[in-house]
Amino acid sequence: MHVFRVQDKDGRGPWKPGFSHKWVEDRLDMENLLPYFYEWPGFDIHTELRNDEHCGCGCLTIEQLRRWFTEAEYNRLRILGYRAVRMNVDRVLRKSETQCVFARKRALRKGATEVALYA
Repeated sequence: MHVFRVQDKDGRGPWKPGFSHKWVEDRLDMENLLPYFYEWPGFDIHTELRNDEHCGCGCLTIEQLRRWFTEAEYNRLRILGYRAVRMNVDRVLRKSETQCVFARKRALRKGATEVALYA
């Protein structure tokens, strides 16, 4: 099973405090893109992880990933060192129409293959 996500060389995604304002556009559809903890209230990712697992948020399809990142946003993220990647995962803990939360034994920075998000 695989997921798609945008991350830097360390495996960290771009949704982090103090950073999003550098690349996020003012969009009308932002209310449809909820952080996982708002989409699944009460879901504690760490209680479902096994001791040898790493976790993250991603998408099951490239189309879902394009909902999270416009082409302009993605171009800014590329300048800032981020890339769209595909990675194998061991388990999907939660999934919706826009995203998934996954677990894998390998660190997120390992075994990720860059993919073309936009042509």
